[in-house]
Amino acid sequence: MKAITVLSKKISDKMVSRGIVQKEDVALYQYGIENGIVVAINLLASILFGVLTGRLGVVLVFLLFYSILRTYSGGVHCKSKIGCFVLSMLILCVPIFSYDWVKEMIKFPILMIVGIIAIVVILILSPVESINKPLDNEERKYYKRISHCIVALQGCVLAFLYCMDIYEYFYAGYSSIILVAVFMVLGKISTKHYI
Repeated sequence: MKAITVLSKKISDKMVSRGIVQKEDVALYQYGIENGIVVAINLLASILFGVLTGRLGVVLVFLLFYSILRTYSGGVHCKSKIGCFVLSMLILCVPIFSYDWVKEMIKFPILMIVGIIAIVVILILSPVESINKPLDNEERKYYKRISHCIVALQGCVLAFLYCMDIYEYFYAGYSSIILVAVFMVLGKISTKHYI
């Protein structure tokens, strides 16, 4: 990850030398560029993982559901970029490798109950602040409102996918909501423990 830091520093320094960025803002731009590179690497690795497993559509649906909801609902975060990358790749295994097992072993009413519990958890806890970035009251209200709208919309999309018998994509979105709820609970626990 040091190479990414070096690259982002070179890019931000080049932006300063060309007059695109003010010198006093260079650290902020470097941070943004570094995070942008990490996100791009995660996205490319996820797409490659989807291609290699033959389930690119599942990965893309999962990422769409997960990333949009997670952005506004919050939850536990890894302390390092490498830890975040590894965890990101591991959670992709959930919709890819557990689908057949869940389809065979768990009846639909149980799936519905677990899904409703996850949505309720998201509605009650959202947003869960990160230890590194606490939210003020206005931000809390904004994130809560947006996350409520997102989870409601995603619930409707899941109902549509299920009714259209598109079960793999239904499960990809469903598992993302479950994981977001789990990470929110873990984030709430870790924040209380930290305080």
